[in-house]
Amino acid sequence: MISVEQALEILHKNIPEPVRKYVPLDQAYGCCVSEDLYAPESSPRYTNSAMDGFAVRWDDCRHAAEDEPITLTISGESRAGVPFSGRVSGGEAVRVSTGAVLPEGADTVVRVEDTVEKASSVDILRIRTRGQDVRHRGEEFHQGELLFPRSTCLRARELALLAAVGLHRVKIFMPPRVSLLITGTELAHYDEEDIKDHQIRDSNAIMLESAVKDTGAVMRASIRIEDSLPDTVKAIVDVMKGEDSVILCSGGVSVGRHDHVKEAAKQVGFSELFWKIRQKPGKPLFVGRKDNLLLFGLPGNPVSAYMCFINYVRPVLTELQGAQALNRSITAKATEKITNGGSRTNFIRVVVDNQPNQIARITEATRQGSHMLSSIVHADGYIVLKPGETLEPGGLTEVFLF
Repeated sequence: MISVEQALEILHKNIPEPVRKYVPLDQAYGCCVSEDLYAPESSPRYTNSAMDGFAVRWDDCRHAAEDEPITLTISGESRAGVPFSGRVSGGEAVRVSTGAVLPEGADTVVRVEDTVEKASSVDILRIRTRGQDVRHRGEEFHQGELLFPRSTCLRARELALLAAVGLHRVKIFMPPRVSLLITGTELAHYDEEDIKDHQIRDSNAIMLESAVKDTGAVMRASIRIEDSLPDTVKAIVDVMKGEDSVILCSGGVSVGRHDHVKEAAKQVGFSELFWKIRQKPGKPLFVGRKDNLLLFGLPGNPVSAYMCFINYVRPVLTELQGAQALNRSITAKATEKITNGGSRTNFIRVVVDNQPNQIARITEATRQGSHMLSSIVHADGYIVLKPGETLEPGGLTEVFLF
């Protein structure tokens, strides 16, 4: 068996080559850019007014006061989308709207509330400083400046900025494609009402399908197969035709006579990266690679399968999409003594009490069995304790959130 750290290191070194593609901006939500993005134009694109008011020359009205207003002739208007075509000369003011081009010759904007408008003139009652309420061209960023580094995830705010500068196509990391093979002759579909006494309902398929989608990856196929080596080989060969990045197998990876995933994977050309990790739950995790395709053989026990997915598969699917954060975690304080008395690293499920303005606190989930789905359903995440390690009450630890 290898350690948890060794397994993660091997996986990181064997990440398949991500797929990169240019897509329209409206198809890029939730994706990460695969190259640095630079501004094709400056922002703002032109010098404009930050307020509704009048564009003036500072020198004409710098001494304006309520008891001694400065009167200027209104020579026109600059509206958003309809700029003033002339030039502001001495003794003139141009009515201006928020976002409208600042007319040539003007250097300052006086707000409406600081003026009194008449038929063809305006009284300037107060003015604070030269250049007030003017947005200068390029003051946010100039053409050629870096907007987003590679691996930035595009969501509402980022997409808005790209749209504002006309970047209508971006090169992204495409979501990886995943196929799922569920092994187990004893399994019945969850919607079957009358199942035999020796059967159990399959919960792994819907769990793993949902977990894959939660990462942003594409769930391409989900197939249930019998505990048979020929059937397992055929199923793997079939899904290998689909240009996936990852094949997930659930069950059939232990040492029993009817565990065929490892052997089937090797028969179709997968090289073993590792099999068995010194951890609990999820010891019999198998990972193989063939060209640009990874195959994960997850344990059949639902909790073991989920914990292996969270700790190993999710980081791979995340990295294939260009994201850097491989785990969502917080620092929390133990409210009780938590000990790993076993010989393997233990992923101990915990309940998090996260109150405002306090360090989050954790308690150990009451059920830890790898066959008990409630041990993950009623937990918020897990902590990692090495063999013989104890977390004392009040001790701080990293909690990996589900």
